[in-house]
Amino acid sequence: MKLAGRLSALAVFFALFVATSIVFAQAKMPPGEFVCQVKDADGEMRFVGIQASDLDRAKEIAQGKSKLAVPAGRELVECINPNTQTFKNRTAQNQYREDVR
Repeated sequence: MKLAGRLSALAVFFALFVATSIVFAQAKMPPGEFVCQVKDADGEMRFVGIQASDLDRAKEIAQGKSKLAVPAGRELVECINPNTQTFKNRTAQNQYREDVR
């Protein structure tokens, strides 16, 4: 009886381990982290963090040209890699530093 209980507990543990491994294996994100300045439908300027494989892909997502897009009605202003680039608009760069960093 004790052996059967141990085996069933081991089977449950193994099933959870396999299920968790599958979920985490599918949850891998693209390597690049980008920040896009967008203008919402209400006219507000915002910064959106996007994880994508490259800058062009981040722009597609920010413009809504991807199924992973930001909410509808947002207009892309500019996307950057915050580790290597700054926003061209000095005001936007200063706001990004204050708000996000």
